Amino acid sequence: MASLVTFVKTYALWIYLLLIFGILFGIHMLVDAQRLSRTTLFSLDQERATEQTYRGLILIGVLLVVMFIVTGMVLFVAPLAPTPESPLLRGATATLPLIIFPTDTPLPSATATLIPATETPFRTVTPALPTATRIVTRTIAPPPSPTSLYVFPAPKIVGPLPNGGVWTGEGQATAAITFRWTCEPCVLGPNDWYEIVITYTDKTGALKTVAGRTKDQFLALRRIYEGGGFELYHQAKEDTYTWFVQIKREPGNQPISPPSETWKFIWH
Repeated sequence: MASLVTFVKTYALWIYLLLIFGILFGIHMLVDAQRLSRTTLFSLDQERATEQTYRGLILIGVLLVVMFIVTGMVLFVAPLAPTPESPLLRGATATLPLIIFPTDTPLPSATATLIPATETPFRTVTPALPTATRIVTRTIAPPPSPTSLYVFPAPKIVGPLPNGGVWTGEGQATAAITFRWTCEPCVLGPNDWYEIVITYTDKTGALKTVAGRTKDQFLALRRIYEGGGFELYHQAKEDTYTWFVQIKREPGNQPISPPSETWKFIWH
């Protein structure tokens, strides 16, 4: 039984093709019998057509039953049937090689031998240890920050008050605006000075800068304005000007203090 199931499972595709071919042949017999029955008038031919019709129906029925049985065996019986061992897969029984385990032969027991006092004692050899490599750690100082290059602290602005104040008129502003600041620890040398930097954005959107120098801790806008040969009045966009003060040194116009905070004033 197992061999039959295996055979059906293995050649199920070819069995289905043969059954389908047989069913088609039975249908062909029925078609021929119907054609013969319609075209003949003789009773003998009519009987032959009837017999052919029966044979065709029986053939189709038998083939359908066989197809049903084959389908049942493939779907339900074959998965449950044990797979028979193929004689071709059986090989000679593997022969394990003879393994001879070595026999532990007991070593002769050591006999303690006394060393005479006259003999030279054994020399103890001290294993040489690897010489430790000395690692020299060198601390690299971080680069100096920009603030460490300054000599003085940033000046502190004290006027004109208030910050962001409004002045009207060219003459009034040049006479009334005086920039003032303090820097108590600052002792200027012969090549040091306070530099007041005024910046503004002109009507075209360009950034402009005007500067003035003094060794005092104040400087009037009039001195910057009159001594510079330039115009400031009504030159700034929205009439807004900003300024700060910083200590510088010659040669090279080198800054030796951080800039102060930036204040602003409105002049229209």
